[in-house]
Amino acid sequence: MSYPDELLRLAAELVGTTAGATQAELRRGVSTAYYALFHLLVAEATLNWSRDSSRGALGRMFEHRVMRAVSERAAAPKATPFPGEDPTVVAKLRAVAEEFVRLQDSRHIADYDNGRVWDWSEALLEVYGAEDAFKYWKEIRHTDIAQEYLVSLLIRPRG
Repeated sequence: MSYPDELLRLAAELVGTTAGATQAELRRGVSTAYYALFHLLVAEATLNWSRDSSRGALGRMFEHRVMRAVSERAAAPKATPFPGEDPTVVAKLRAVAEEFVRLQDSRHIADYDNGRVWDWSEALLEVYGAEDAFKYWKEIRHTDIAQEYLVSLLIRPRG
């Protein structure tokens, strides 16, 4: 099992299958769901690097802000229309990108807004969102637009 898969499983365990998790468990579960998707995308991108010994260093080059900006653009049909691409693949890529942005927002709330009380069902929906993103990614990961998305996650947008 890969590290991102382990994180996703941990997020689900922290939130639990029934109400009763503590605020700490719910908050850590939401945060861990985001990091599962973050590390999935980083791992997928670094797999394209031919020198295995350099993948760890390359993985540390990814920045949350850049990945968010790229994901916001990829999710917006007017900003990134993907002309001529399979609409099903585009929809799944947009879903992954949207979920990345949404989970990042939720992680910030879970980690830094101590006034926010998380409900079990809300935290569970965050984990389900990450699970859906994993599923969609695995279906499209070898397509050209998915690979272009990965490359763009590392490059700071201009302008």
